[in-house]
Amino acid sequence: MIKRPSIIVTSLGRTGTKFFSVLFKDIIPHCDSFHEPDIVQTFGTQDHISPFIQRVKDAGVYNMVFLKLLGKWSLISISDARLRGELSKQQAANEVLRQRAGFVNSKTGSVYVETNAGYYGLIDVLNGVYENHRLVFIVRDGREWVSSEMNVKELYAKKGLRKLLSHKMPAAAQFPGDPLSTSWQTISRFEKLCWAWAKLNEYALSTISKNPQARLFHFEEIFRAETRYQTLNELVSFATSMPGIEHQLIGSTVGRLEQKIHQSSNEFPAWEKWSVDQKRHFEKICGPLMEKAGYTF
Repeated sequence: MIKRPSIIVTSLGRTGTKFFSVLFKDIIPHCDSFHEPDIVQTFGTQDHISPFIQRVKDAGVYNMVFLKLLGKWSLISISDARLRGELSKQQAANEVLRQRAGFVNSKTGSVYVETNAGYYGLIDVLNGVYENHRLVFIVRDGREWVSSEMNVKELYAKKGLRKLLSHKMPAAAQFPGDPLSTSWQTISRFEKLCWAWAKLNEYALSTISKNPQARLFHFEEIFRAETRYQTLNELVSFATSMPGIEHQLIGSTVGRLEQKIHQSSNEFPAWEKWSVDQKRHFEKICGPLMEKAGYTF
């Protein structure tokens, strides 16, 4: 097992995980902090060459190029396999260890931090991977998440080389008996995103109770609420409350939430301007989990 104190922040994306990568790097002395070290966002554009080079430096050429092309350097693929019931808990733990043990142990910091959507299906698995860890799972209102993903135009919409080589999202057709399994090829991208929010979050939320070192936080309570700094400080306190880190002098979070975070375009509208059909599809697919997660219409 990996013995170094480790903080893992995960979600389905669009929840400020990069913010936490930077935050922990700044407030924890001698911290190694990485945001999605096994993910290549895009290919062939000047704006993304430097980030790709940095990922190669962080993860190494062997991991980021050779293993990546073979599909063997991707935590999200392990999560997807768990979601589909293709890997046992122990098999998944062994695979995460294969991908992360050498990587984490090659770093020199006193604490390892990774913010990565790839852990969404591995919450209960991490007890067999990280001996000393805390995991934060962030859920976001499905209406905002779907709108944000529609504007990003990545999930269920990849084209060209990226469609051929990059990670493919789970599909209802892979789950016999799912209400959308037989109509998956004909439904809209919007409906597919609604399905993904409900399906993947439902799995993640069902596993949190199986890991005593994991805790759920809501995106809106961290970034929007009047008590957001109280919630942020609770998150930091939880994440750093483990042997090997609890006595370190942790830096302040003051002013952090006023700093600009990445935002998608506003081409696709917010919930209030969705069509009647879009609202109906969303409520049918996501309504039950929205209620369980504490969201109201």
